[in-house]
Amino acid sequence: MADHVTNEATGNSPSVPSPSDEPSLEKTEASLLHQISAIEKRIKEIELEQSSSAQPVPPNIQAKLYAMRKIQLDIVDKEKQFHLKAHAMEVEFQREFNECHEKIARIVNGLDVLDLVDVDHAPNDVADQPKGIPEFWLTVLKSSFLDHIIQEADEPALKQLQDVRVRLFNEPEPGFELQFHFGSNDYFTNEVLTKNYFLRCAPNPDAPAKFNGFEIYNYQGCTIDWKPERNLVNPPGNSFFDFFSPEMLINADYDTDFQEAILECDFQYGYHIKETIVPRAVFLFLKENTVFSERGHNTCCCDRCMFECLEDLAALPSLNAEDEDETNEEPGTGADVEETQVD
Repeated sequence: MADHVTNEATGNSPSVPSPSDEPSLEKTEASLLHQISAIEKRIKEIELEQSSSAQPVPPNIQAKLYAMRKIQLDIVDKEKQFHLKAHAMEVEFQREFNECHEKIARIVNGLDVLDLVDVDHAPNDVADQPKGIPEFWLTVLKSSFLDHIIQEADEPALKQLQDVRVRLFNEPEPGFELQFHFGSNDYFTNEVLTKNYFLRCAPNPDAPAKFNGFEIYNYQGCTIDWKPERNLVNPPGNSFFDFFSPEMLINADYDTDFQEAILECDFQYGYHIKETIVPRAVFLFLKENTVFSERGHNTCCCDRCMFECLEDLAALPSLNAEDEDETNEEPGTGADVEETQVD
């Protein structure tokens, strides 16, 4: 689109400027340089004013502030211990949650047949009732903000998704595993697709004020055993199943911001599945008011989603081997993101 606009603009203007235009261009350039210089000068004046107007802190106040900051760091350290203990308790308590999730899974997959209940006095005929709840998890996923990464081609496989579980662990390090259980399907042979997220709970010594408990710092996907000619992630960047191997979307040719944005979104998706999709699955299926963020549930909570349009990612040269031979265009770049550390 940008090339089209550029070409159109070029077509509407002379290819070589006339001699009469040169003085005008020089004058405009000089004016811009003067404005830039004036702005830079004003910035320096403001910085000087702020530094000169700063009042020195009396020694006794400095001592009090120093002591208070040490206490503040103690608070951060206690928060760290709290989060570690809370995670350990959550790991210990997950059997209680699993009992409830198992009951839901048995109903969804037709293993438990419940008594029929009249709704609006409509007749209930056992012969007309489907086994379990068809497409339950596909509906759940499409009712969350993950909807925009589910492509039409993914849906036949996701219709066979029977259960989604979270397994928390503390060893060898804190983290959680997402488990997607599938029935027999035409796309891959795996019965379970997994993805592990590893957590770190340690304040940054250079920025302790930013500490906010656990953060995901790494992940481990799984290998999908695709059936012949059924690979939905070929090329990468156009399928929900890219979620299980986001590193395929990262290329050394892309700048750091772009790569970090992809990983940040992936981390946010992992947390969203753990914290909302699994524990609130029935509410999502019923489309009850489950609030994800102030901006609505169809927007990635990282606010700079590189997965928002997977077609754009698939169009990038380095994601399609055939296109690499046909184009010399620079790969796309992502929006500015905060630093994401990945070991």
